[in-house]
Amino acid sequence: MIKENKASKYLLYAIGEIFLVVIGILIALQINNWNEDSKQSRIEQQYLVALKEEFKYSHQKLEQVIAVNKSNADYALKISDLMGPDIPAITEKEFSTLAMEMTNWEVIYHPNQAVLDEIISSGKLSIFSNAKLKFALSSSKGLLSKIRFQEDEHAVVRRDIIAIMNADGNAKKMITDAQGDTFDIKESKFKLGNLHLLQSQKLENELTDFILTARYLNQNYYEELKTELDAMLKLIDNEIDSK
Repeated sequence: MIKENKASKYLLYAIGEIFLVVIGILIALQINNWNEDSKQSRIEQQYLVALKEEFKYSHQKLEQVIAVNKSNADYALKISDLMGPDIPAITEKEFSTLAMEMTNWEVIYHPNQAVLDEIISSGKLSIFSNAKLKFALSSSKGLLSKIRFQEDEHAVVRRDIIAIMNADGNAKKMITDAQGDTFDIKESKFKLGNLHLLQSQKLENELTDFILTARYLNQNYYEELKTELDAMLKLIDNEIDSK
């Protein structure tokens, strides 16, 4: 009887030891999981803050390119309104200024995507807990590829306009009339001016395409991208505030 009691005590003791060991392991695993979750949360926050700054920069660049594109199209429209069989009452300098303002700036959107590219290429999208944000980040380049195509179409028309003015006009005179000797270019010794370009049906056609592709870019592509960026920034801000 005494031996049985001792055996029972040892068994209970052994079970108690095993129980304590198991509890210790479970606590250690829980602490490890908590530390890992905490670490992942800190990394997620760091990426969220970096993405916010990146998308804010891209939003600013988009605002700038929208303004440039609108300005270019407005100058093109002014020239288009002057065109016809008769030369309008405008000076060489005034026309040259309009033409140079219209073509000086190339329209192309250059977003900053270093952080986003690093996240996608390294497979770290899974670190974000918000499924809607993950989808938005993974699909954010879809619209950009369409924008690139439209920008290329617009750039072709811009180059065609410059080619017509260079082939049929006096490029050197246009530059000096509009900007003086800013680029150390002296006045042309040829008498040919540029006002006759306003009688060119070919140039008028290209200007029409220029205006249309510019307006289409702003209204159907850049504005959609702007809405997308606004939504992305709102998602990021909500995630930052919720942590």
